[in-house]
Amino acid sequence: MPKIFTIGFSGKSPDAFLDVLDAMRVRTVWDIRLWRTSTHVPFYSGDSLAGVLGTRYEYHPEFAPTAEILTGYKDGRITWPDYERMYRELLATRHPTDGLAPTDLDRICLLCTEKSALQCHRRFAAEHIATQFSNIEIVHL
Repeated sequence: MPKIFTIGFSGKSPDAFLDVLDAMRVRTVWDIRLWRTSTHVPFYSGDSLAGVLGTRYEYHPEFAPTAEILTGYKDGRITWPDYERMYRELLATRHPTDGLAPTDLDRICLLCTEKSALQCHRRFAAEHIATQFSNIEIVHL
């Protein structure tokens, strides 16, 4: 059974982050953030992660929310339930899993900023992937 992970880097030191990835035997980190920069912790900027992880790092903007959805939520113009609905609708129109096979997904880790997956789009992205393939296990790190 393919297993996909999600992780948020907020509150994790770079060493702790890398230790978790290694302990879980993550094959590839899929960065699904809209903006791949981190001014507070430069280690987590996309270019830095690509340098550290090498071929284990991939950017997947097809799973990122739009700027309109993300800024609307952050500015308080969009509620969390509306954010969820809009993001799920976005994935339904983008078809980000087209062309993927279950073997492509085994031991990937969807990366975002939020500490908890509870209110993060990475949870919805993982759930979307799981609805497209049978027997996908989701583990939030």
